[in-house]
Amino acid sequence: MWSAKKPVFSTLVLLATAVSLVACSRTETGDENFHTLAQEQIRDPQYFPGDLPIPEGAGITFTEGELVGGKKSSMLIYETEESMAKLGTTYIKYIQDKELDSNTEIVDQNNLIISGKAPGSYSYSIIGSSSAAKPGGAEIIVTWIEN
Repeated sequence: MWSAKKPVFSTLVLLATAVSLVACSRTETGDENFHTLAQEQIRDPQYFPGDLPIPEGAGITFTEGELVGGKKSSMLIYETEESMAKLGTTYIKYIQDKELDSNTEIVDQNNLIISGKAPGSYSYSIIGSSSAAKPGGAEIIVTWIEN
């Protein structure tokens, strides 16, 4: 099942990166505009950490998780009206609080690219871009892949 989806999953990640370059308890940030993924009460958190911050009012449009060869991988896509600056600040603080390695941190008014890994555990990416279809909105793609 995964072998058929692997090219699609990889293509989605690649496409998301390209598009990005072109275009209730509270989380540890203490920000009232964010809550945790666990509070979203989605059917299956798809192997993501339950404390991953998600903006209030975000609309989750896609979740997928796979277990292949004993390794987990996940993708989450959501839409939000939260600013890129606020998203960037929240996710960078989350990564620092979790003591994750960060390889890339690019945040501007229209784009967000944050990636890195937890040594010996998993790699992550958080990619976002402003929505041309919804002015003031953004689409965020989060991936979590076991190493």
